[in-house]
Amino acid sequence: MGIFDRVKGGTVHYIRDLRRLTPNARRYLMGAFFLGMTSAAFSLLLNLYLKQRGFEEGFIGSVLSAGGIGMTVVAIPGAILLARISLKPVLLISSIFYVICGLTAVYSDSKTMIWGAYFMAGAMTTFPRIGAGPFFMRNSSATERPYLFSLSFGIGVVAGVVGSIVFGELVKYFSVTGGYDLIWAYRLSLTVGILFSIASLIPFSLLSVPNEVPSEDKLDFNRRTLAPMSGLYLRLLLPSFIVGIGAGIIIPFLNLFFNERFGRSADQIGIYFGLVNLTMFIGVMAGPVLVRKIGMVRTMVFTELASIPFMLVLAYCYSLPLVFAAFLIRGALMNMGSPIGNNFAMEMVPKAHQGLLNALLTFSWTSSWMISTQVGGIVIQYYGFTLSLVIAVVLYVFSALLYYYYFHQVERRTPEGIIIQPGYRPVGES
Repeated sequence: MGIFDRVKGGTVHYIRDLRRLTPNARRYLMGAFFLGMTSAAFSLLLNLYLKQRGFEEGFIGSVLSAGGIGMTVVAIPGAILLARISLKPVLLISSIFYVICGLTAVYSDSKTMIWGAYFMAGAMTTFPRIGAGPFFMRNSSATERPYLFSLSFGIGVVAGVVGSIVFGELVKYFSVTGGYDLIWAYRLSLTVGILFSIASLIPFSLLSVPNEVPSEDKLDFNRRTLAPMSGLYLRLLLPSFIVGIGAGIIIPFLNLFFNERFGRSADQIGIYFGLVNLTMFIGVMAGPVLVRKIGMVRTMVFTELASIPFMLVLAYCYSLPLVFAAFLIRGALMNMGSPIGNNFAMEMVPKAHQGLLNALLTFSWTSSWMISTQVGGIVIQYYGFTLSLVIAVVLYVFSALLYYYYFHQVERRTPEGIIIQPGYRPVGES
């Protein structure tokens, strides 16, 4: 069989597996897309908006960390709540409150109110995040599951592509054509972004879920139930926490990186972020293909390590074309394994534990960002971007090696493909 025939056959299998997605899964993805559009607006514009209003990087970092604190505080109670209450009303209520908090953060003049509103906004975004993994596991088969997790991540990336371009251009439109000063141009653009969260109410209201949580999905939160799983939980969570520390130190500040190091404007940065989200989408959707070849664990480790040289280009290079190329490639590689990692974690635990583990993964990620975004803002304010990028590189490498050490023996090749070995025990457990 020639290369063309293999590519054609792989494409047919890929499309076939995507078509198997259930209507329920597709509705969840649509709601996530609308929430992702709001997130794209805030990711691109919030710190530029706060900087334009005269706030220093230290405060901007504390605001960004407030969202992480909100997610961290709510993650575990949210898992307990979703183990007792149907997912659908929780999604609808949290989306409504997300809109209110977003508007407060944009229009308030009080530092305390801005911080508090972003804290609550982060708390509200926790419920769609911790609900997604268990929901996907129950609304998909093992065959299409890697594609569903990758597509879920990819939907957020697509929202980032569209949102980064649209909201960057909106700032330009409101300031140039509309005649608003730059602060109001940012403010109105963020408001348009918030309106997309209202649209998420439509697909979320159409979800078909039980009015009560099924008994097999319920987890008794006691020591007897959880203690035997603690070692596996730790091994799944620690690498994620370390990556989150590294990411939080620099990733939320990359728009300021292009603004301050290269003098790029908001609309230009919007195009950059739109393009990097496009390469991220390509990388994420290629992830399941790589999983078929080398397995979940090696896919996650390989893609994370492969991104490191491009991080170093960002740190030390002052040529915009080279930095931009490295920015695009790093985004694709570093994010390729993320949804695969979530899928892998869900596969490693019994059904009743999936909600708690997903909440703990969210807790691990957001708590790391809660710490590191605050630190990152201060490091950048006093030492610049290079040090933050180097710190992130060191943490990424350590995380990848740790993940490989823990799980490199978990998968084996069979005639049906690469599978998790029955009866697997993590390193260090008897």
